[in-house]
Amino acid sequence: MEPDPTRPTVATASVDWIATARAALRAADLDGWLLYDFRGSNPTARARIAPLLDGGVASRRVFLLVPREGEPVLLVHAIERGSIPPLPFEVRAYSGRASLEAELRALVAGHRRLAMEYSPNGDNPYVGAVDAGTLELVRSLGVEVVPSGDVAQALEVWSDAQIDAHLEAAEAVLAAKDRAFGFLRERVGLELPVTETEVQAVIVEAFAERGLVYDHPANVSFGAHAGDPHYVPRAGQDATLRAGDVVLIDLWAKLPEADAPYADVTWMGVCGEPSAELLRAFEAVKDARDAAFRAIADAFADGRRPEGREIDRVARDLLAERGYGDDAFIHRTGHSLGTRRTHGEAVHLDDFETCDRRRLLPRLGVTIEPGVYFPHFGVRSEIDVLLEDDGARATTDLQEELERLPAPRS
Repeated sequence: MEPDPTRPTVATASVDWIATARAALRAADLDGWLLYDFRGSNPTARARIAPLLDGGVASRRVFLLVPREGEPVLLVHAIERGSIPPLPFEVRAYSGRASLEAELRALVAGHRRLAMEYSPNGDNPYVGAVDAGTLELVRSLGVEVVPSGDVAQALEVWSDAQIDAHLEAAEAVLAAKDRAFGFLRERVGLELPVTETEVQAVIVEAFAERGLVYDHPANVSFGAHAGDPHYVPRAGQDATLRAGDVVLIDLWAKLPEADAPYADVTWMGVCGEPSAELLRAFEAVKDARDAAFRAIADAFADGRRPEGREIDRVARDLLAERGYGDDAFIHRTGHSLGTRRTHGEAVHLDDFETCDRRRLLPRLGVTIEPGVYFPHFGVRSEIDVLLEDDGARATTDLQEELERLPAPRS
């Protein structure tokens, strides 16, 4: 059924991503992108299909084919066809299982290679969301299914306004970091006790004054708590700073606008004189951070778009050479910066937790944050990086030395 040109259609913003997707399909030599969702099982597909429904019902299986050339087609259940608003492309309907297979066969006819939210061997669950049975069905129709990761993340690139919003958040995050360490120096200098949650409260206040928002409060870790990468300080159970303690502060925030990206930084300090063990670990982490940054910058300067796993391997190999293998570096090197959450939907720097074969694309933001962790302390250094057409730009400071806090005299 052809759309009625006399009837209003859904807002242009609901479909203006299709041109970007088509360009990504052409770049990847794919015939199309087959988006599939069942009751929210595929967040990537749901994010693109739900705005098209404009409040319409889609409680059954729904497919959206975006071909490299030609118009998209939406396939919904027959009982829900009437709730779909007018769209600037065709909407088809199926009913029973046999009807679904027949309509799907007609939908993909002539398409040899289609992208879906699929990850071979389950290597990257951030990409793989389509169930095995649906993949079997699509493949049985003569289609080669390939991962949609690079096509989907082409829709995550930042606008000029988003870049500006990230830069403003980055400046505010660094200012809050400085305020937190200033608070620590003041308390220690006055020989007053200071807890992790008290420092966390300083950061919360700093963000509130700037009107920034976040998904959950900052991580402030003293001593052994810094050896837990996702430690969460809780009032009454948190640590009080002691002489010799490592201080790890991981803080993140964004402007309140829905599409504003996060900024995310981790900064290290020590109360009193640092041990040789701490200095050695900090230098190794810092060097791994810088090696990963150079690898991105050099690749982009050469016109090459490296995969996320490649950059993770650069940092991981350097730390392994320094004696910090996978038993110490127990998380990925970095993540994309999101708008709804700190961790975004685009490429991560990961060949450890997952195998992220997505390529780093211009106008995406990522973190670089290698770390090493032990029962008695941990070290992480995190920066934000904006990928540009011909290089990479650090949008936050690169920590070169530990923040030195005076040791309590008592």
